[in-house]
Amino acid sequence: MGIRILLVIGILIVAFAVYQCVIQRFLQVVRVSISPPRAKNFDAVLPRKMIVFADLHNDSFGRDNEKLVAAIKAENPDIILIPGDLIIGREKDFDVAAKLLGKLDELGKPIYISLGNHESGTKEHHPELFERFMKESAGVNVHLLDNRTEYFAEHVAVSGFTLPFEVYGKRGRRHKVTQEEFAKITPAAQSDDFRILLAHTPYYFDAYAEYGADLVFAGHVHGGIVRLPWLGGVISPQMELFPKHDAGVYEKDGTTMVVTRGLGTHFPPIRIGNRPELLVITIDR
Repeated sequence: MGIRILLVIGILIVAFAVYQCVIQRFLQVVRVSISPPRAKNFDAVLPRKMIVFADLHNDSFGRDNEKLVAAIKAENPDIILIPGDLIIGREKDFDVAAKLLGKLDELGKPIYISLGNHESGTKEHHPELFERFMKESAGVNVHLLDNRTEYFAEHVAVSGFTLPFEVYGKRGRRHKVTQEEFAKITPAAQSDDFRILLAHTPYYFDAYAEYGADLVFAGHVHGGIVRLPWLGGVISPQMELFPKHDAGVYEKDGTTMVVTRGLGTHFPPIRIGNRPELLVITIDR
């Protein structure tokens, strides 16, 4: 009897491992319509369709991410937004991210990228590797926003907010993000601009709203390494139960935040009930 039980357990473990390998390769395209309060004032210049993804973590969908690129190309977006973690910080190989950005660059659409904790950690602890990442990721349409603002159109500012690396604490440890941190973004987006903010972690939504962002894109939580219907993310990669902003659309004081479930994994390499997500965002006019 004991041998049979062990055999069943072994089969279940193998089946689960196979399931993980298979499900993590099936990309899910999710379409979301949003209504930021001030969008109506910028109707003529706002992008009509936005592609958003985060947390690739050197994963690949098809050879050299050909399936991911094909899915993005099929949508024909006006803009591509990546709020961080293309890479795994402890690895020195940026080839996956560089090849992906090279293929996306060929689509001729502006690509805006902010730093996630893996890029920030590389920048802080291995600056020479970060410089290489910057060079390998360069492209005509690629804009890597390390506390920088660029303009998609007149009065449509896209800012990449680089959070201090220490804010990415485990098990609920959190550092306060102050408005002084936002003052490091140059040039500063103006009050008469529509402000799109790429900020890797959604934990500081209150601070993003106080900053005055119209639209925030974040990731980091991966939608939860375990996700259940109706309950959402059960546990985050940071080992938090039922993270407050795990995925979807949130609103506060005129600011709309969209959190993507992301594409890849690092540690733990698990996505249970949570397929990799490519977001297609349209603004409801």
